[in-house]
Amino acid sequence: MRPMIAALCLTLGLLLLAGGARADQVTALATVRAQPKVLDASIDDRGNLYVVVKNETAVSWDAYGAAMCRLVRPHQARVFQAHVIDMTSVGKGAKPAQWKRLAQVNCSAIN
Repeated sequence: MRPMIAALCLTLGLLLLAGGARADQVTALATVRAQPKVLDASIDDRGNLYVVVKNETAVSWDAYGAAMCRLVRPHQARVFQAHVIDMTSVGKGAKPAQWKRLAQVNCSAIN
Protein backbone atom coordinates (compact mmCIF):
# COMPACT_ATOMS: atom_id res chain seq x y z
CA MET A 1 0.00 0.00 0.00
CA ARG A 2 2.81 2.44 0.86
CA PRO A 3 4.53 2.08 -2.54
CA MET A 4 1.23 2.86 -4.24
CA ILE A 5 0.72 5.99 -2.12
CA ALA A 6 4.32 7.09 -2.78
CA ALA A 7 3.83 6.62 -6.53
CA LEU A 8 0.58 8.59 -6.41
CA CYS A 9 2.25 11.44 -4.51
CA LEU A 10 5.13 11.50 -6.98
CA THR A 11 2.75 11.59 -9.95
CA LEU A 12 0.72 14.43 -8.44
CA GLY A 13 3.92 16.36 -7.69
CA LEU A 14 5.12 15.98 -11.28
CA LEU A 15 1.75 17.13 -12.61
CA LEU A 16 1.86 20.22 -10.39
CA LEU A 17 5.40 21.04 -11.57
CA ALA A 18 4.43 20.62 -15.22
CA GLY A 19 1.41 22.86 -14.74
CA GLY A 20 3.58 25.53 -13.14
CA ALA A 21 6.04 25.43 -16.05
CA ARG A 22 3.21 25.83 -18.54
CA ALA A 23 1.81 28.76 -16.52
CA ASP A 24 5.27 30.36 -16.57
CA GLN A 25 5.30 30.06 -20.35
CA VAL A 26 1.88 31.67 -20.61
CA THR A 27 2.92 34.71 -18.57
CA ALA A 28 6.24 34.97 -20.42
CA LEU A 29 4.47 34.89 -23.79
CA ALA A 30 1.96 37.52 -22.68
CA THR A 31 4.83 39.78 -21.64
CA VAL A 32 6.68 39.27 -24.93
CA ARG A 33 3.55 39.83 -27.02
CA ALA A 34 2.92 43.13 -25.20
CA GLN A 35 6.27 44.54 -26.40
CA PRO A 36 6.53 47.08 -29.22
CA LYS A 37 7.36 45.58 -32.62
CA VAL A 38 6.20 42.06 -31.58
CA LEU A 39 3.49 40.70 -33.88
CA ASP A 40 3.40 37.20 -32.39
CA ALA A 41 5.45 34.92 -30.17
CA SER A 42 5.61 31.24 -29.26
CA ILE A 43 7.72 28.86 -27.19
CA ASP A 44 8.24 25.30 -28.38
CA ASP A 45 8.89 22.21 -26.25
CA ARG A 46 12.68 22.48 -26.79
CA GLY A 47 12.94 25.93 -25.21
CA ASN A 48 12.98 28.02 -28.38
CA LEU A 49 11.29 31.40 -28.15
CA TYR A 50 10.14 32.63 -31.56
CA VAL A 51 9.42 36.36 -31.74
CA VAL A 52 7.80 37.46 -35.00
CA VAL A 53 8.49 41.07 -36.03
CA LYS A 54 8.34 43.32 -39.06
CA ASN A 55 11.87 43.67 -40.42
CA GLU A 56 13.17 47.19 -39.94
CA THR A 57 16.70 48.13 -40.93
CA ALA A 58 17.21 50.60 -38.07
CA VAL A 59 16.96 47.90 -35.39
CA SER A 60 19.79 45.79 -33.92
CA TRP A 61 18.03 42.45 -33.92
CA ASP A 62 20.74 40.74 -31.87
CA ALA A 63 20.23 43.31 -29.10
CA TYR A 64 16.46 42.90 -29.46
CA GLY A 65 16.77 39.12 -29.09
CA ALA A 66 18.95 39.58 -25.98
CA ALA A 67 16.28 41.89 -24.56
CA MET A 68 13.67 39.16 -25.15
CA CYS A 69 15.87 36.71 -23.20
CA ARG A 70 16.07 39.16 -20.30
CA LEU A 71 12.33 39.77 -20.50
CA VAL A 72 11.34 36.10 -20.10
CA ARG A 73 13.99 35.22 -17.48
CA PRO A 74 11.92 36.28 -14.42
CA HIS A 75 9.06 34.08 -15.62
CA GLN A 76 11.26 30.95 -15.51
CA ALA A 77 9.68 29.80 -18.75
CA ARG A 78 12.46 27.38 -19.80
CA VAL A 79 13.68 29.43 -22.76
CA PHE A 80 17.17 28.59 -24.04
CA GLN A 81 17.22 30.32 -27.45
CA ALA A 82 15.45 33.44 -28.68
CA HIS A 83 14.81 33.65 -32.42
CA VAL A 84 13.74 36.95 -33.94
CA ILE A 85 11.78 36.03 -37.07
CA ASP A 86 10.85 38.14 -40.11
CA MET A 87 7.05 38.16 -40.38
CA THR A 88 7.10 37.72 -44.16
CA SER A 89 8.57 34.24 -43.87
CA VAL A 90 5.94 33.03 -41.37
CA GLY A 91 2.79 33.91 -43.29
CA LYS A 92 3.59 31.63 -46.24
CA GLY A 93 2.94 28.42 -44.33
CA ALA A 94 6.64 27.71 -43.86
CA LYS A 95 7.80 25.57 -40.96
CA PRO A 96 10.01 27.10 -38.23
CA ALA A 97 13.18 25.67 -39.80
CA GLN A 98 12.41 27.66 -42.97
CA TRP A 99 11.65 30.99 -41.28
CA LYS A 100 14.03 33.88 -41.95
CA ARG A 101 15.89 34.59 -38.73
CA LEU A 102 16.88 38.18 -38.12
CA ALA A 103 18.69 37.08 -34.95
CA GLN A 104 19.30 33.96 -32.90
CA VAL A 105 20.43 34.49 -29.31
CA ASN A 106 21.61 31.97 -26.72
CA CYS A 107 19.73 33.13 -23.61
CA SER A 108 22.11 31.41 -21.19
CA ALA A 109 24.93 33.62 -22.47
CA ILE A 110 22.99 36.82 -21.66
CA ASN A 111 23.58 38.54 -18.32
